[in-house]
Amino acid sequence: MLSAWRVEAGVPPRFQANVWAQIAARESSRRSLGKQLADWFATEFCKPRFAAAAVAFSLAASVGAAYLRAQDSNAVRGRQLEARYMETINPLAHGSHSS
Repeated sequence: MLSAWRVEAGVPPRFQANVWAQIAARESSRRSLGKQLADWFATEFCKPRFAAAAVAFSLAASVGAAYLRAQDSNAVRGRQLEARYMETINPLAHGSHSS
């Protein structure tokens, strides 16, 4: 009985297509975190509520950064103006003018 037994090794239909589909599925599951985040961002940003929130956040961050930078600039400029004013009152106060 064992000698009469033959193994028929045939390739199932669409074998190659199924193999490539499995490879593609595994590769897509191994995407990098950056690629996954980029894909998520691309799909979510198309939604109006997320886009509006992103624009509002960007605008608030920009205004906040500009305010902080202007505050520093104004402080420096204020000290410069104060020094100039003191020189007009007493030119010898800073010793920058020699007689």
